[in-house]
Amino acid sequence: MFKFNFDVEAESSEDPEALKTDIFSKQENSEERRESGNTEVTEWYQSEKVKPLDNLISTMDFYEMNAKEMEVGKTAIKHLVAGFLLEDLKEQSHLVNLDLRKSEEKHSDLISGVYEGGAKIWECTEDLLLYLSEKYENSFWKEKSVLDLGCGCGLLGIYAMKHGALVDFQDYNKDVLEYITYPNIMLNLDDSLSEDEKLKFLDKSTTLYSGDWTHFAELTRDEEKYDVILTSETIYNINNQQKLLETFAGRLKSEGVVLVAAKSHYFGVGGGLEQFSESIRLGNVFQSESVWQAEENLKRGILQLQFK
Repeated sequence: MFKFNFDVEAESSEDPEALKTDIFSKQENSEERRESGNTEVTEWYQSEKVKPLDNLISTMDFYEMNAKEMEVGKTAIKHLVAGFLLEDLKEQSHLVNLDLRKSEEKHSDLISGVYEGGAKIWECTEDLLLYLSEKYENSFWKEKSVLDLGCGCGLLGIYAMKHGALVDFQDYNKDVLEYITYPNIMLNLDDSLSEDEKLKFLDKSTTLYSGDWTHFAELTRDEEKYDVILTSETIYNINNQQKLLETFAGRLKSEGVVLVAAKSHYFGVGGGLEQFSESIRLGNVFQSESVWQAEENLKRGILQLQFK
């Protein structure tokens, strides 16, 4: 097991924002970022709060019949089947402009600036779910404020929510939140709740955000920070890692923890755990530690980050 531990120096300020160094402060405007080897400017979506669709309740019976259930330790989590959902969306002609439709038509899990793979349950998400079930008592989550960052299907946040955490969800695509994350949350609420009570829970007890990480951090800068940030498969694009680290720094409580599940290397895009760990070291804001690795050829792992 590789481990990245760095010396912790005393800071004169208790505000984690004061810990930011030049590597985080020299960020270019997100709209001006250029993909490696690509001269086209990527225009990232602005962040916004996303509300459930008006027909969410009326579609839940249909979703329930086509949902799957996975066991995470002793916790059951229900979720939509992506293939079924995408086929259903394709049949609805009025939804032709959805980013989910575009990704399906292009047969791609990634369209830069348009779609970031949120419909799929990635294997590192399953790794992190298993790690959480094995390393954290259920009581740990009670009243914890948690952010599922780059949530996609939202399973990490739903796991914490089912054990009493107060969870917000963020994904790049508004479509993903409306058509996948919200239904998955609904599938996992207590069956004893009425439809009105479930909608009240969505309105009062959780917030879903879409858009680029930089815009999300700016939009929520005055909101309460999080005890735990959970994120999976979000470091593949080196050009976006600085934004990710800045979001951690801006949204995490001073004693909080970030858990990042990812592959050792993402072929074709350059990111990976070792490379990301080096970026963390150079940033001099967080200390990081490898807390889990897959047994098969060290291809996947989990990093834990805390402020220095």
